[in-house]
Amino acid sequence: MRPLKRALFMAATFISTLLLWSMLESFSTGFKASPSAVQVGNSHKQKLRPCGGEMLDTWKSIKAARKDMIEDKFTIAISTYHRPKELNRVLKTLLSARIPSLLDIVVIWKNFDEQEPPNFTSEYGVNVRYHKPGQNSLNDKLWPDPEYRTAGILLSDDDVYYQPGDLEFVFQTWRKMGQDRITGALSRCASPDGQGWWRYSKCEWLNAGYSLILTNLAFAHVGFLDYYWSNDTAISNIREMVDKNFNCEDIAINYAAAMLTGNGPLLVRGHDQYVNLDPSTGISQQGGHIDARSKCLNDFAKAYDCMPLVTEEGRVERGYRHNLWYKSMWDRFMN
Repeated sequence: MRPLKRALFMAATFISTLLLWSMLESFSTGFKASPSAVQVGNSHKQKLRPCGGEMLDTWKSIKAARKDMIEDKFTIAISTYHRPKELNRVLKTLLSARIPSLLDIVVIWKNFDEQEPPNFTSEYGVNVRYHKPGQNSLNDKLWPDPEYRTAGILLSDDDVYYQPGDLEFVFQTWRKMGQDRITGALSRCASPDGQGWWRYSKCEWLNAGYSLILTNLAFAHVGFLDYYWSNDTAISNIREMVDKNFNCEDIAINYAAAMLTGNGPLLVRGHDQYVNLDPSTGISQQGGHIDARSKCLNDFAKAYDCMPLVTEEGRVERGYRHNLWYKSMWDRFMN
């Protein structure tokens, strides 16, 4: 084995060992699976019944009302807050290549003390528009902007993106399999403990499935946004909780989608790993994040008086090779 390959082999082995140790340590603090009909919170008096799809007729009506939206193109909605370096990198990357079905990018400009930049059109004909909300609310990311022209909206943050070469594949997968689901790159798990308290977690390697897709990189039908901003009592109460806690809008839209359709989310990966710049200023970096998210799971379920989330075990991935970054490194350097 040549010296370079030997060094790369040793480095890959070391990193893989660290990752395995981390996954085993995380799994040791996990939760055992429980039936979907479990007790709410710490109460032993009320049971939380599964209820996904109980609003299916409502969903059919919402989609019918949006039948004139463009279906073979999509819009990217990027929420940004005082992270110009990350935003500029995301925009530069997405606009540097031709993505056939990308029609518009809408930047939700939450730098309230700054004037939003002028709108423009990229060299590949993508319209980039800036929208400044009236207030600083996480719900704004899920607002059904009346200027949206497409049925498919890729909800995104300013620090994460699919590689341009994979984005068309992800969109076409959404068109074929995901229009009645939240479809995206980052999955999370929701599991009830022995007391019936639902616990939020990153999905570890031994988890059988996942129940949530984060909306920092996820396709959603614009109809989900319509319902999210409707006068329905449960979702209105959930929006108020999101504003009060300044957290969990992504969990909320997963609840809405599952309640409407009865479907769980869909995890879709490209040939290459998505890029997560992961700045240190995000909400997820704050202390108590997991506990706050777990509280949202339980509070939102109480708003519906049931648990709409559906656990899925399958996913879609472009190509024939699993795209974990350390395996890709092995393939690229050792073969």
